[in-house]
Amino acid sequence: MASVSLIQTAYEYIHRQIMLGEFMPGTLLSENELADSLNMSRTPVRSAITQLEHDGLVVSLKNRGVLVKEPSLKEAMDIMEILFAFQQLALEHIETHGEVPDLKKLKECLDLQLEATGRDAYYLYVKYTLQFAYYFISILNNSAMLKMMELYIDKIVLYATINFKITPHEPHYSGNRVNQAIYDAIAAKDWTEIRRIVKTSHDHNRERMIRLGRI
Repeated sequence: MASVSLIQTAYEYIHRQIMLGEFMPGTLLSENELADSLNMSRTPVRSAITQLEHDGLVVSLKNRGVLVKEPSLKEAMDIMEILFAFQQLALEHIETHGEVPDLKKLKECLDLQLEATGRDAYYLYVKYTLQFAYYFISILNNSAMLKMMELYIDKIVLYATINFKITPHEPHYSGNRVNQAIYDAIAAKDWTEIRRIVKTSHDHNRERMIRLGRI
């Protein structure tokens, strides 16, 4: 039986390569080649692939290998609508109670996503952009919502990374402008402006997804 540490090592490697867009959808992975790359036997690699199948990232094809799955546009749009609904609830809470999200944490996320942009580290840019949204929503103090957000972050990062890889002609990194504007509006306690920014961003992203036929 493979050790837990070897399985985790294999899982983290394959997962990261998928999230970074190094293993793009449609790629056929070989257990033997993965095992050779990781300098381990096929047993922990096979267990890691089982976990990744459970995550919905790959599917094993008999006698062919392991296929990296194409993310669903419908699922991406559904997640986007859930995130928008959470943001709307957070805004209602802020307007009703006058509480302000943690500006220090929001600024840290904003600085990190801007730094990632400067290094063209798109994976990290998306990660910190979503963490900004996570801390904004955390004003609700709703553990169920935050847990759902945590479950969705990987999928949103994957969708965005694939889109970045296959649409180099499209503008990217728009989250910097959006989150900077939200941060400034929170600091100014301009709730109406925050509502406008969030709605405009949501509508823009939805239109783009429909236009491109993908995220």
